[in-house]
Amino acid sequence: MIDKTLEKLSLKSEEIKAFIYMLENGEQTVGMLAKKIGISRPSLYGFLTNLQKQGLVIESQKNGIKTFSVVSKERIDSFLNQKIEDLTRTKTDIQNLFVNIQTGKIVTSPKFQFFDGKDGVQHVLKDLLLYHNIETQAYWPIKAMIEILSEDFFIYLNKERIKRNIYTEAIWPENQKIDIAKHPYMGAGEDFLREIRIAPEEIDFSMGYWIYENKVAFISSKKECFGFIIESKEFAKMLLSQHQLIWKVSKPISISTNETKKFIENLDK
Repeated sequence: MIDKTLEKLSLKSEEIKAFIYMLENGEQTVGMLAKKIGISRPSLYGFLTNLQKQGLVIESQKNGIKTFSVVSKERIDSFLNQKIEDLTRTKTDIQNLFVNIQTGKIVTSPKFQFFDGKDGVQHVLKDLLLYHNIETQAYWPIKAMIEILSEDFFIYLNKERIKRNIYTEAIWPENQKIDIAKHPYMGAGEDFLREIRIAPEEIDFSMGYWIYENKVAFISSKKECFGFIIESKEFAKMLLSQHQLIWKVSKPISISTNETKKFIENLDK
């Protein structure tokens, strides 16, 4: 158990072996320790030096002979607390970096990722699940999307989306409406964190896109079977404006909770 814990501190397996032996058996000379754990003396000196730098081992002299031993429990506690502080500081720095990027304080170059085939297209939407507590907008020919991605994938996607508190405003074209009784995972309302509207008949589209944060995920029809993600604040903002215009002229659909109740009840299964 302890060796697995020490691995998380980025110690090498030989360093862990030496540390544990000294922890269990006390102070050791290099010669004795090398013999007991099966590591050559020249290599062992290097591993012990690193353990000293980490603050886990101390060097002493006895009758002119160097010995090594594990530091006190208090010093190990101090070492671990320092690691925790360093990790916490790193986590905060990374979180602040993401906030600055998302708010436009730091400008990043646009990024493009392309995927093809069914598995690749599914990966496009799995990128959405990297986020939590966000609002998104979808321009979605749902019947075509279910055909290319499969019902099982949409069941998985909607369960995980709801668990991550990802809210969606979805627009479907008139000719892409589906029977919710047959597809209860595509419900709408507060429990589903989704509102669905039907675009006017003259607005038709076979390729769908989903806007989230500074990204836009596109998916083609089953015939072409490809998808891509563009990460660009300006591009996402432009498509969001388009979505908002169509959203205003689209009609909300009413979905009976009786048709979708079972899906919500089984959300954690």
